Amino acid sequence: MGHARTYVSFDIIRRILSNYFGYDVTLCMNITDIDDKIIIESNNQQVNFAEYARKWEKSFFEDMARLNVSPPDVLTRVSEFVPDIVSFIEKLISNGFAYESNGSVYFDTEIYKQTHTYGKLINQSDINSELMQEGEGKLTDVKAKEKRREEDFALWKKSKELEPSWESPWGPGRPGWHIECSVMAADSLPCPIDIHSGGVDLRFPHHENELAQSEAFYGCQQWVNYFLHTGHLHIKKCKMSRSLKNFITINEMLEDYTPRQMRMVYLLHKWDGMMNYDPENSSTMEEAVIIEKQFKEFFMNIQAAKRELKIESKQKFDQREKNLFAALQQTRENVHNALLDNFGTDVAVLELSGLVNKTNVYMQSEPKLILLANVSDYVKKILDCFGLDYNVADSGDSSFEPLMNVLTRFRDGVRQASREGDVKAILQLCDLIRDDDLPPLGIKLEDRSNQPSIWKKGNPEELILEIRRKKEEEEKARVRKQEMAKKKEEKKAAQDAQANIDPKEMFRSETDKYSQWDDNGIPLCDQTGNPISKSLRKKLEKLWEKQKKLYEQREVKQE
Repeated sequence: MGHARTYVSFDIIRRILSNYFGYDVTLCMNITDIDDKIIIESNNQQVNFAEYARKWEKSFFEDMARLNVSPPDVLTRVSEFVPDIVSFIEKLISNGFAYESNGSVYFDTEIYKQTHTYGKLINQSDINSELMQEGEGKLTDVKAKEKRREEDFALWKKSKELEPSWESPWGPGRPGWHIECSVMAADSLPCPIDIHSGGVDLRFPHHENELAQSEAFYGCQQWVNYFLHTGHLHIKKCKMSRSLKNFITINEMLEDYTPRQMRMVYLLHKWDGMMNYDPENSSTMEEAVIIEKQFKEFFMNIQAAKRELKIESKQKFDQREKNLFAALQQTRENVHNALLDNFGTDVAVLELSGLVNKTNVYMQSEPKLILLANVSDYVKKILDCFGLDYNVADSGDSSFEPLMNVLTRFRDGVRQASREGDVKAILQLCDLIRDDDLPPLGIKLEDRSNQPSIWKKGNPEELILEIRRKKEEEEKARVRKQEMAKKKEEKKAAQDAQANIDPKEMFRSETDKYSQWDDNGIPLCDQTGNPISKSLRKKLEKLWEKQKKLYEQREVKQE
């Protein structure tokens, strides 16, 4: 889910740049198929590192397709660029920014600092051994003696036993982590690059080291114009990680939520801010589900309205139309300003939601076709820019045969129930066709009070999920009602049991507290034989009077 946030967020930004602002965007995506983690895991599973990497690369792109993330314009893999990486490193050595040591090659950060700034993306005080070790990988010691200093990082790693290797001027080895991105970007993009993106956890050392080696290679002071870093995704306010076992896979999320709902939750948060998700109390997802459903229902309602409205009817704007048209114009301005302000999709979505609310109110009384089309086209255009595809409202199996099978079964059931005079069975068949038979065909049948039912087209999978959630909520409500009835029954039973106690006997069993009682059974002395206090006597008399009323009411009921 954390990876999904990064890739969906940048897909949204890419779409806004291209489809809203009209920029010509070329997206280059780098695939790391050689690194320490891959080598360790492939060796553990006794498979070739390339086979292992391709398996997860395929899985990644399948997940991205399900989330409607557009594929990159250029795809680069480390294993396909090893000769280019060797040439790149040779130039860094030639420029005086790298050195060979014991078959490995390291970037000389001290030499680099003489002409450049190292630490552009992070405060110098935040640089530590733990971060640098993370950048070097589990198979490389950040404090290796062959390095001149701890900050220096590997460009080329001498291969050890069971590690893949390629020939180089320094002997058999493999690329370091950071060098791959610089080399592959250099092959596909000009210098400087306009935008470099990634998760905030890549800011240092990965992106910082990319900057250093690329600026050393090109002899420039600025290799990237803008870095975009997505914020962390926390689970129950803890950073998502495999070590904590609190990560949630994309497949697990898609079992309960649709791709549009997942995209909506990211749209409703600042792309570069921290986001918290609690699977057990997910107000985060609930808000996304509600707003996504609002848009889905809006387009379905528009589609249904268009079937009834005619262009030849009156189209002149009255005051209601003028008010909605003014709201449309204001929303256009507000959404534009929000997207100009750091791609503020959270603000933009709420602006669109407000416009949809006003349009829904307007539709309740003789709407104008032209105005409805104007509003819905604009809302759809912006949501399209966000990667929310609502064209699926026209999808689903529209062939004649499946629908006729449903109608035939329904008719046969109604006929049989009618012959038997079973009205309840007929109503159950009506619910069955609405909830079970039509949704898989992409048809939503909606009951309306004091009006004929209305049908709408939708996405079959989403309609089935919606019905499932509705039934789950109904079951929860039934269980709550059952529990409340049980508690009420238990409370009544306790009250009835209490009412059966004769007030004259209610205190006589408490011999651990009292030793003498009057004729009505009210205690006179405590267990030691001393008279009870006046305040306690007064309290006991009140309890006795209350029990007397209960007891007398019981006798009246019995008579």
